Amino acid sequence: MMEDLIARLWRHKFAGVICLIACTALYVFFVNRAHVDLTIEVEKRTVFKIYWAEEGEYFSEKKMAQVLVKPQRQNYSLTLTNLRKISQLRIDPQEFAGKSVIRRLVIRQNGYADISLASSEEFEKLKPLAQIRSYSTEGNVLETVSAGKDANFLLEIQAKPEPFDWTSVIVSSLFLCFFILLIYASIHHLAFAYRHIPVMLLVVFVLAAVMALISERNVHPDEYVHIAASRYYQNNWFPPVIGDPSVAETYSVYGVSRLNTNEISYLFCGKVAEIIAPLKLTDHVSFRIFNLLLLGLILLYTLRVPDSRLVAVPLLVTPQVWYLFSYCNSDAFAIAMSFFVGCQVVVRESALNRFLVRREGLRQWGNMLVAAFFFGVLFVLKENFLVYTAFLFWVLLLNIWQERDRDERKTQLRRVIAVCVVGLSLMAVKVAADYHINGFDRKEKIRAMRDKVAAPLYNPHTPLEKQHASLYMKKRGIPLSDIIHKDRWFEKTFRSAFGVYGYSTISAGFGYYDLVRWTGVGFLTAFLLSLLLRSGLYVNLQVFAAVFLSASLVAVSLYHSWTKDFQAQGRYLIPILPMLGVLCAQGRNAISPKIMNLFTTAMFLLSVYSYICVALLEIPRLLRI
Repeated sequence: MMEDLIARLWRHKFAGVICLIACTALYVFFVNRAHVDLTIEVEKRTVFKIYWAEEGEYFSEKKMAQVLVKPQRQNYSLTLTNLRKISQLRIDPQEFAGKSVIRRLVIRQNGYADISLASSEEFEKLKPLAQIRSYSTEGNVLETVSAGKDANFLLEIQAKPEPFDWTSVIVSSLFLCFFILLIYASIHHLAFAYRHIPVMLLVVFVLAAVMALISERNVHPDEYVHIAASRYYQNNWFPPVIGDPSVAETYSVYGVSRLNTNEISYLFCGKVAEIIAPLKLTDHVSFRIFNLLLLGLILLYTLRVPDSRLVAVPLLVTPQVWYLFSYCNSDAFAIAMSFFVGCQVVVRESALNRFLVRREGLRQWGNMLVAAFFFGVLFVLKENFLVYTAFLFWVLLLNIWQERDRDERKTQLRRVIAVCVVGLSLMAVKVAADYHINGFDRKEKIRAMRDKVAAPLYNPHTPLEKQHASLYMKKRGIPLSDIIHKDRWFEKTFRSAFGVYGYSTISAGFGYYDLVRWTGVGFLTAFLLSLLLRSGLYVNLQVFAAVFLSASLVAVSLYHSWTKDFQAQGRYLIPILPMLGVLCAQGRNAISPKIMNLFTTAMFLLSVYSYICVALLEIPRLLRI
């Protein structure tokens, strides 16, 4: 009896490993850190920050926690670091010239006495540092009137040890294990053929739909110009005349219109909004439906085609991708098309692969047209997806080269060329329409329009010293090392790739990003080593190509931030994800399903936490939930 019980438990050791890792993460990233409860009143939306430093250290952006605060809400929480060695805190109540009122600020950590600021005597411990016009501690509150955007106070602290409360830690760990085991018992039978991936995608679809329906208009990055560009195509099929007053709202502060790019997503988005117009949806919601439909198509495809599920795995590991599907933008279209084109290459029964290996029947022409459409779309996506296009053609060529028969290689290569030629006609029609309407001096007209409508801070003709501080940092004499170290480009890019919402004002605590960082590093290391050690030469060549192209994309994004516009945004690196999806499918025989499921589940649960507890709770919304 006992041996049977042990054998049965051993079969589910995977669940035990997950519980052990989860409990360790709970202690390291949450229990062993300080948590802040804050009650504050502000006049306008702003960011509250707390910096920390050890004895003899200076405050820096690397050691800071922040939270978005709004006039209609008073209570907030955020996570700091371990208080054990911290000797001083810098508190920045607001980033605007005006008044704020802190009613309560309490810092708690298991094993240490609370640090409380809730009375006049306690608030008097704060020392004003900079840009404080006046402040008062009367009435058991801290009322601050700032003279600028960087008002701050200094608080010297000394953490006082207290008995550690192991009971609460054990109870929390048991509850976490119960929750994990409940999920495991519900879905572990779906591990065969990765049937749990569509289930996870369904959760993603629901979360994205909730965000699309409840969030206000233009609380997402540049949504107003995306909607304006899509609205134009509700009643039009061809691009507009450059400078047409009817499309003035499509121009951003940079003097650039999405209608003047080669992207085709706005045409599809506008037509979908026109088709669903009888539903009488809110204006901005009607333009968000298109991206939700794309996400739904991905879900349906993974249900129908098991071989596509591994291609979808990278879409589950970051909530930033889910966020892109929840509002009007062109990135979601690029991600969806990258998924479907990747499936054309790696799924054995895809239209492309059927066209390459079969020789007879009228259906072949249908297969070619379907494959040509998807490959043609690759050339009318955002420019950063060109690295994915290069990677995909490399994979395709390696797959053809593996054919032993030389004549078969030539035949398949000719058919790939035919698919590309037909597919490029899609881009040719778009480009021809642009030049037909705006002439061969189209680029000069675009530059002239940019000079005319760009805001002074972003206008190239504005003197450099009067332009926005984030522009042309190389010309300003700022070294690249400052971009990396002082401005923390890599850290900001990493965070915005794994959960930063709104106009980069809504983010999670340090514990979340640390968990994502180390879980992601573990997953990527195990994944790449498995491919390099257990797969053949051709998959290894694909791995090297993916690594090289990913590094190149990071380098280009960094260089752009230095020489043109400081944009530490993880969405620019999104093309790395579909490359990983293709590698997952290509190296499926070299990857341990249990290891894949472990890391996928961990990253997915972290993403769910970020999306629900950070994005959905903090994003300005139409309905109060």
